[in-house]
Amino acid sequence: MSDNVVQEKQLRVWQTETELPPDVFQVWHKPNGAISPVAIVATVDSNGSPHTAPFGSLRAISPRLLRLFAWRQHDTYTNLCRDGQVSVALVSPDVAVSVTGRARVVREHAHHDEQFAILEIDIEAVKNDMAYRVVIKSGIEISPKERHKSWYAAVMAELGDVGCSMESEASSLT
Repeated sequence: MSDNVVQEKQLRVWQTETELPPDVFQVWHKPNGAISPVAIVATVDSNGSPHTAPFGSLRAISPRLLRLFAWRQHDTYTNLCRDGQVSVALVSPDVAVSVTGRARVVREHAHHDEQFAILEIDIEAVKNDMAYRVVIKSGIEISPKERHKSWYAAVMAELGDVGCSMESEASSLT
């Protein structure tokens, strides 16, 4: 077989779902503080213009819920606080999806770093964007710099904390 031909893998064919399918959930649900692939988060600014930003701190908490760690001075955070509308794109080996939903702040000041907030995204729709004629060989991955590894590990641990504390701190966005 030529180096230019990729061995085909049988993928489930689907168009839209109301929650993350198991294979997509598995990509975004990383245990023990493991780093998730980078997702592109799209919002709309106050002028109605689209805004995108890469995030490596997005986690699937359940098939219907994503959690995001965001710097409170970031445009994405400002846009999500204003109207909550969000679309998230993930491109990873054998997975290409866009997720739409509504975001809300669940912790205004993260316990580990008060300059950051934790938001949750209630998933409304998941669209399969995988082209059936190609194979995605890699996604966008990050690795924290050595001096930030412990900070990043603490952040990822806090994102995985699904305890009652999140629910009691939750505040709805308008």
